Amino acid sequence: MDSDAQPVFLPTPSAELRILDLGSTRRIFVNGLAIHNGRRQKVLNTVETPLTVETIEFLVKLKGDWWLDELERRSDQSYVQKRLTGLIGRFETLEGKRVLDIGSGSGSSALALVNGGVSFVQGVEPNAYFVDLADRRAQDEGLADKVSFLHLTDTTKLPFDDGRFDIVTFSAVLEHVDPKLRAPILREAFRCLKSGGLLVVAETPNKFFPYDGHTTLLPLIPWLPLTWAVAIAKKISLNSPRGLTKEQYINEGIVGATYWKIKKALPNAQCLNLTDGDAKWKTSLRTTYHVLRTTLRIMESVLRIFDVPLTAIMPVLDLVFRKK
Repeated sequence: MDSDAQPVFLPTPSAELRILDLGSTRRIFVNGLAIHNGRRQKVLNTVETPLTVETIEFLVKLKGDWWLDELERRSDQSYVQKRLTGLIGRFETLEGKRVLDIGSGSGSSALALVNGGVSFVQGVEPNAYFVDLADRRAQDEGLADKVSFLHLTDTTKLPFDDGRFDIVTFSAVLEHVDPKLRAPILREAFRCLKSGGLLVVAETPNKFFPYDGHTTLLPLIPWLPLTWAVAIAKKISLNSPRGLTKEQYINEGIVGATYWKIKKALPNAQCLNLTDGDAKWKTSLRTTYHVLRTTLRIMESVLRIFDVPLTAIMPVLDLVFRKK
């Protein structure tokens, strides 16, 4: 590091960042608020990242106060890496696999998959600015040869041959898709999956669960008609901006998914969650679930009688389907 290097000061909507160039990494000192663990709060810790100052500036421009959350998706291994690669690893090795990442966003899930051992990830993302950011991040992290990001506004029509990929992932993305388009998008992605390959839906809010812990932080929102849910969110949402349009609330993720609708969209798929323990998996992710371990195992045993996986009734869906 150049001892004479001067820090760069960068304003965000709710803070000022002081960025110090350490050579191979940049250290960010935060004065103010940022989104951490899904909540806007005072940030006391410094953040270290391999991203260049230019990429950090572009990230702040696109993400606003969510800049920290985006960086933590890479720096905190328990955020994306553990959940996504661990979920797939329950049923299949990642080594040497080719992955199609639908709704790849700013590249966090694709880069996590590369770190998990896959040989190549093809990301598809409707937001051209996010594709630009994902490309920059891959370059800064030295992983550009193992990922590719494609800007595609209509993901119901993918420019890939049948059976091209070993794994297809929807990582924290399905809830942001218009419910009318989810089945066509799932079927189109399934077409690109080879026989015996896996389709993965990870970290998607469960509409069957009676609390919206993703968008509004309000009870019963998932069970209400969309027009009612939007009207309430406009008045008393505890998390998302109030006064958005119905389409904007859908983009924010107010409409979760259900196991049954995903399964219906994939009639030629086998749900692997029925063959391996969700209870053990869920309790490994969150310490708060440890006290529920015995209860979850009992619930799982009962649900299997009806061919329903435990994740189908949990707050978040983590599903893996194999193409027959």
